[in-house]
Amino acid sequence: MDGIPKPILYGVADYAMIRSKKAWFVDRTGKIRDLEKVAFAVFLRPRRFGKSLWLSILEAYYDIDCANRFEELFAGTDIGANPTAERNRHLVLYFNFSAVKKNPGDVEASFEGHVSDRIDAFARKYAGRLPVGLSADILSRKGGAKKLSALFGGLKGHEVGVCCLIDEYDNFTNTILAESGLNAYNDLCHGDGFFKQFFNELKALTTSLDAPLKRLFITGVSPVTMDDVTSGFNIGTNISLWPQFADMVGFHHEDIRAMSRHYGETCGFDPAKTERICLDWFDNYRFGEAASPTVANTTLVLWLFNQIVNGRLWPRDYIDENLRTDYAKIKHLILAEQKLNGNFHALETLVSDGKLPEKLIQSFQAKDIAVRENFVSLLYWLGFTTILDDDMGTTVFGIPNGTMREIAAQTFSQTYSDACGIDQRLPAVNAGMRVFAKTGSFDAMLEPLLAVVKENFRVRDAKEGETAVASAVSAILISAGGPYVVTREREANGGYYDLSMAPRFEIAPAIAHAALIELKYLRKGRKKPTAGELATVVAEAVRQLDQYSADPALAAKWRLAPGGGSPGIEGGTVALHRLVLVFCGGSCVMREEV
Repeated sequence: MDGIPKPILYGVADYAMIRSKKAWFVDRTGKIRDLEKVAFAVFLRPRRFGKSLWLSILEAYYDIDCANRFEELFAGTDIGANPTAERNRHLVLYFNFSAVKKNPGDVEASFEGHVSDRIDAFARKYAGRLPVGLSADILSRKGGAKKLSALFGGLKGHEVGVCCLIDEYDNFTNTILAESGLNAYNDLCHGDGFFKQFFNELKALTTSLDAPLKRLFITGVSPVTMDDVTSGFNIGTNISLWPQFADMVGFHHEDIRAMSRHYGETCGFDPAKTERICLDWFDNYRFGEAASPTVANTTLVLWLFNQIVNGRLWPRDYIDENLRTDYAKIKHLILAEQKLNGNFHALETLVSDGKLPEKLIQSFQAKDIAVRENFVSLLYWLGFTTILDDDMGTTVFGIPNGTMREIAAQTFSQTYSDACGIDQRLPAVNAGMRVFAKTGSFDAMLEPLLAVVKENFRVRDAKEGETAVASAVSAILISAGGPYVVTREREANGGYYDLSMAPRFEIAPAIAHAALIELKYLRKGRKKPTAGELATVVAEAVRQLDQYSADPALAAKWRLAPGGGSPGIEGGTVALHRLVLVFCGGSCVMREEV
């Protein structure tokens, strides 16, 4: 070990604190020059991507009261070396709507309280800079709308303008939509309610020639609420897909490499391992054009290093539980009254194929989320997917990394489980998976699994037989948990296997068995399949498994020993098993290890 590691302030969005403690910080301050070309901007990114820290940077940069701290806060940064004319020239009004309560019965009072408190804090902080009597006038008013009106009315024509920063504008509305439903959400965002009134007030302040509001920067997750409360982004410019802002938040690959090197050298662990984990589990988000640079989720990278450096613990898996909780809320979009809807099929395609072509929609209302193209776009805005490619004007979305692959698979499987009521059978499947991991025997896992598939085949349209069976098998295995990463339709040696059970070495280092599973489906007719028909499909399955199991990349990743059709690797300790399952309707009519 060499040197002292820089502090890691995981979960801290206070720029001044990060700088004062000389904590790890990736400089994107040069983006301020591009931002100043847009007076009123809306910037959307998934949760936990560093948006709040960016607002804290803007507050420190524009606040007139921070002028005497400019060198302290920005020395050594891009913008510090070449600041703009607007540096420390504004009064900053800061709202953070994540502080608003999410219960529909409490939300109005909580919102009013937050707005009032923030305006009062502004009036007290800048009392000496405001026109005479304005601070007292603002403090005497009752209600956020009246205070806002007094503030901006009193500042018209004033020599110093206002920079308004709004963080997580849709935090509480998204929660209400997910947990309380569309009616509660519409009561909040439509009509003449308090939330819409707030944005109407801001909109009016952006149009007057002598309006004191000079800059407005709003962050959020999706365009849904903004469309509902303002009839589109007419309150500002949505810069979320502009190429120059594609990497305004997030870590580049070289940032991760530098971080891994620094903490590896100062803390004594393998920097290649942390770099590989970050790239596999947190990276590959692309915002905007298909040619845009990829970035990693800032907060998740810091979470990993916080675990290793401060906690001195390598995590057993690489998903921050806070993130898992965030994304559990999407289930309401694909499950209505315990029935799977059309959005489920889009998620099913994403999980099985790894990609989903659809038009990217930048603005739509909550009532239209059920429209397929809107739902697919919402998955992108939420961070479930990223932009892989552009196919003749159609965006190709895909799952960016291991974290989102696992969360998407779990969301898919848990929704299926909720619809089919299979939770009570999952412990038996889990126990069977652990038996297979130790002994290589499939029986204890297959008996309860195949029984559940047969019982619940009726839930899905029989016309979708093959898809329904494949979805059921994978959903049950994923929902059951256990020492495997269960995936569908992944590439191996030039083909795509149906299903795999890949070892999770991080939670089961001594795991001894892995599996490739090929599913074959015969449409149910009046007669049972003949021995010849079964032999034909099994032969095809064996041919495919021969191809997939010969993949050297698979052998290396799974640490396979030679055998089972696999070339294996030197020192490989995991035995590969190949299983063929043949279904007729919802019944498995043949299962055979080959």
